Amino acid sequence: MRYVCLLSLLLYVLLHGAPLVSAGPMGVAAPRAPSAAETAYRRGLERLQKGELREAETAFQEAVQLAPQAAEPRLGLADVAMRQGQGKQAETHLQQALAAAPQNATAHLAWGRYLTQQQRFPEAEAAFKKAITLAPQAAAPHVDLGDLYLSGLRKPQEATASYRTALQFEPAHTGAQYALGNALAATGDVAGAQAAFTESSRLAPENPLPLHALGELHAGRKEYAKAMDAFTNALKAQPKFVQAYLARGDVYNLQGQAEKALAEYNQALQTVPNFALAHIKIAALHEAHKRPEEAEKSYRAALAADPRQVIAYNNLAWMAAERKTQLGEALAWTQKAVELAPHISQFQDTLGWVHRARGELDKAETVLQKAATLEPQQAVIWYHLGLVRFERKKTKEAAAAFKQALQLKQEFSESEDARKRLAELEKKP
Repeated sequence: MRYVCLLSLLLYVLLHGAPLVSAGPMGVAAPRAPSAAETAYRRGLERLQKGELREAETAFQEAVQLAPQAAEPRLGLADVAMRQGQGKQAETHLQQALAAAPQNATAHLAWGRYLTQQQRFPEAEAAFKKAITLAPQAAAPHVDLGDLYLSGLRKPQEATASYRTALQFEPAHTGAQYALGNALAATGDVAGAQAAFTESSRLAPENPLPLHALGELHAGRKEYAKAMDAFTNALKAQPKFVQAYLARGDVYNLQGQAEKALAEYNQALQTVPNFALAHIKIAALHEAHKRPEEAEKSYRAALAADPRQVIAYNNLAWMAAERKTQLGEALAWTQKAVELAPHISQFQDTLGWVHRARGELDKAETVLQKAATLEPQQAVIWYHLGLVRFERKKTKEAAAAFKQALQLKQEFSESEDARKRLAELEKKP
């Protein structure tokens, strides 16, 4: 779920001179000198844009005192609070804005965005629909409702309808065109998605995102030449758009051109040093080509760049368990991965595998039993559970685990060994 800063709403007021629905003393009905409240409010916006939060807060508070029935200064205070990590305080300011100006569409839109970030999706939907009722021809509420449907509620068809409505009112809305492409892609309408991304790129040729999305669409259909063209065009639009280098590397990797892939990933690092995801890509490539020392070096570099890179912790632990080296560090790494993402079954699987490598079979079985039942269930985890049970002389339980693995998926990386072991166990009396 992407976070949409409330500042974008406040900038609307700054640029257009009024909220989506003008209400209260902050509204501007005709050209005139700004009031003292508006002057303070605009000063708050300018400070907010510069990241001067304390000064922005002071200016917004002054505007609230001068115009207590206006929503916009309270939205400014909410934005300051969000930037300071004070979510509850932001919610209070938003509620006060709604109480001060209940017919202000901007306030309802800001409230919906806050609720979306808090994953309170039904309430967010209601807030966006209220904003639409108050400002039916404004594009922004329709776009935000579409974002909620697409990313939060996983309803791409409803998202498509919302984006198309927004474009009826603002045909040149680049973001709506781009989002429409994503929604259409999610419904399987590839041609429609391509058309939307192409139009979004035409409207904003300096924006690499629509071109990158086109590339991903082509790559997903194994149209690698077209994908490379799109990613290259994204880099022409924005030479420092490092995601395009990674995407080009991925396309090369999919075609078995590992050295070209590595060159693209390294180019991303040259463009943005200490880019953690580029280190992850490089490490994974080395790991896939049986170069564990190089992989470890790159995973460690990823963690140095971003200590919350959970994949790096997990993969370092897995490699150590496979090689039965650095098992103390491996345990710490895998425990950190599980701490950061406790509901990811693969990370629980790695924890169990590390315990097995350390000879702690009882702990391994306990962890793998939990991992195997996490949804969506993974055949390879049931296979690992079967191995540990077999090593603990639990032959019936081992057979049951191998059988469950094969029922989940007939073909996986260790399916042949699972079938062989199951056949041998079923022969025993």
